[in-house]
Order: sequence, then C-alpha cells, then structure tokens
Amino acid sequence: MVNRNLNLSHQRGVVLIAALVMVLVVSGIAVTLMSNSTVDMKVINAAQDYDEALTRAYADTSRAIYDEIKLNGATHFTTPNLGTEDETVALTAAGAQSTFELVKAPGELLATNCSPRRSANDTASDIKCSRDLRLFTTNSYGKGNRHLVSVIAGIEQESL
Repeated sequence: MVNRNLNLSHQRGVVLIAALVMVLVVSGIAVTLMSNSTVDMKVINAAQDYDEALTRAYADTSRAIYDEIKLNGATHFTTPNLGTEDETVALTAAGAQSTFELVKAPGELLATNCSPRRSANDTASDIKCSRDLRLFTTNSYGKGNRHLVSVIAGIEQESL
C-alpha cells in the first residue's frame, strides 16, 4: 500500500538537512574526544617527566655520596660542625645533572642505635650512629625547567 499521490517536490531537502545535522553531531563528538585525549597526553607526559626527574635525583644522590667517599676520602662527611648555625657544603658529582647541598645539623651529636645491617635481632652492639648529615638534591624538570623535585637523604655515621 504505497501512496503514489505524495508530492515529492516538498520532501527533497529533508534528507539533506537530517544528514547535515548528523554530520555536525558526529563532528562535535569527535572534536570533544580529541581534546580530551590531548589533555590526557599532557598529564601523562608531565607524570613521566616527574618520575624521570625523581629517578635522576635519586641516582645523582647516590653518585654524589659515592664520589665523596671514593674520590674525596669523605672529608665533607667527617669534618665537624664549625658553628651554631647549619653548616652547608656544596657537593659535586661527575656527570650529575642535579645540584647538591650537604647540611650538617648544628649542636651536639646525638648518637643512636645504628640501622640493622646483618641481623634484625642484633641489638647488643656497642656501635652508635649519628644522623646529623643530610644531603639535599634538587633537580629541575619540565618545559623550561619550571618545576623542581627534591630528594633529602640522611647519612648515618658510625661512632664508638
């Protein structure tokens, strides 16, 4: 039962308008999805940059401690505090991309039990440790090095 008396001249533009509306809706959805994925990529890249800078700061901290012990004979680690204020010493490490600052806490050395090394139940040791040294490592990262990550490492020294 097809009605052959329809006037086709009045219906020719309806399909075109419906198709254009559908194209606009699909294009809007596509643009929204593209902008969301661009923001997601920026967030992911920022997180990767932070993780890389933090890993580099940890590695440079270990490198600075190693260089101080092996190349300089740990002279900055064993020199006593000179004044009542915090004493800071700038350290360098070969190939490091971070900056280092060794801070010696002021005042009298407070000896405490050392961290367990061989056995968790070995507490009868006469060796004491002082924890008055801290190595501050800072590393810049991001676009234009606008961001900064810091690592603070405490250095334990054995004393009898």
